[in-house]
Amino acid sequence: MNRMSWDEYGLELALTAAKRSEDPYLKVGACILRSDRSVVSLGYNGAPSSVEIIWNDRDARRGSVIHAEINALRYCLPSDTRDGYLYITHHPCAECLKVIASYGIKKIIFKDLINNDVYDLESIKFLARLYGISLEQKG
Repeated sequence: MNRMSWDEYGLELALTAAKRSEDPYLKVGACILRSDRSVVSLGYNGAPSSVEIIWNDRDARRGSVIHAEINALRYCLPSDTRDGYLYITHHPCAECLKVIASYGIKKIIFKDLINNDVYDLESIKFLARLYGISLEQKG
């Protein structure tokens, strides 16, 4: 019997979480595993409770959406995430990376790149190194 790897497991959970996103343009999911690989939290990108987003207004949408990583982290204690793993369907942005670092997560595995003018992957990689976070694309 072939058993999926921990990275496959984490990414699969992130992909499942992404299916809850109401964003018609980009569905993002996140999964946080403790250092022992037990599940801490899941999250997906979307509007805050009771906020209606105008999805076809690009600037308003960007300013209103809470990212999947932040939605997953809001249910965590730093003691749950210290030296843990974050699996994301798409690479994190710089702002999310700062918050992720504050929770002590040391490894981020993502599936896809976001190709737009806001997220510069080289800057993200630089920040990850600065914060001592391993950033790896898989899938």
